[in-house]
Formats: sequence, C-alpha cells, structure tokens
Amino acid sequence: MWRRLAGLLLVFAAATAALWLLSARLSAGQARRPLRFPSDLEELRELAEALRDYERQHRGAALALFCAAYLYKQSFAIPGSSLLNVLAGALFGPWTGLVLCSALTSVGATFCYLLSGAFGKQFVVYYFPDKVALLQRKVLHHTISSVSRQEPFCHKSPLWMPFSPGTRCSNCLRWLWQH
Repeated sequence: MWRRLAGLLLVFAAATAALWLLSARLSAGQARRPLRFPSDLEELRELAEALRDYERQHRGAALALFCAAYLYKQSFAIPGSSLLNVLAGALFGPWTGLVLCSALTSVGATFCYLLSGAFGKQFVVYYFPDKVALLQRKVLHHTISSVSRQEPFCHKSPLWMPFSPGTRCSNCLRWLWQH
C-alpha cells in the first residue's frame, strides 16, 4: 500500500517539476514576475496582461504552458480551474478558449480517474470500508432503477462527466465497480 503512495508522490513531484520548468522558461522570457496560479480576479487580470504579449510572440510556448497548468490542476483535482477558463478566453479568444478548456477538462478528468484507480483505491477501501459499501449499494440501486426506467445514460464513464465534481464522482464509481 505504501508503494502506491510513493508512486503517487513521485508522479506528483514529476508533474510539478515539469510545470515549474515550463513556467521558469516563460519567466526567463518576457514576464517580469514569477508565474503562479491566480487566486482571485485581480491576480488573474495581472497574469493575463503579463502573458498577452508573450502569447502573441510565442503562441506555441504559451499554449503548452497553459495546457500543462490546466492538466496539472485537473489531474490532481486542485481547485481553481474556473479562473483558468477565464484566462483561456482572455489569451486565446472565447471560442478557442472554450474548445481548449473543454478538451483539457475531459483529458484532465481522465488522468485523475486513472491516477485514482492506480494509486488511491486501496487507501479508500482500507480506511473507509463502510462508506465504500454504502456507496456501492447506492450505485447499484441507481443503476437498477436507471435500467428499469430505460434512462439513456448510466454515469459510469469519466468522459461523460468531464467537470470537476464529476471527476470525484467518476473516481468513486471506478472503485465501486471494481471492489
């Protein structure tokens, strides 16, 4: 069980290092202050202004950094992706930002789902067996009632629920179906 925790920490450290290297490269370029995730609208406005000129000159590098940051937040279920949605619209335009954020949300939720199954299942089942059993019963009841009502969708796919709350639900469903 501890090997899985070490594996998750290794993946997290590698992703953090890769994101830091990308942002350090950008910081060495045009931006005059260290880059960090915005926590409010004022910080978002400052970040958008700092990145706009760089994005015009180096669109590929700015796009790579944005995608890496978005996937990082989604993959590790770190709150704050909504501010990155607004930043995408400011940097890339509303339509490109919408398509980009939709795709990145789906990919990030899928990564979170895979990380959860690979590293988190044993911990949750070991430390919360009663909660897992309760959720299994609820999912089974919902699935049976969905089939009996002939509902067209059963929410078992991470791609059907690409948004952050769906990511958590999707992770739980993976544990419940495989337990």
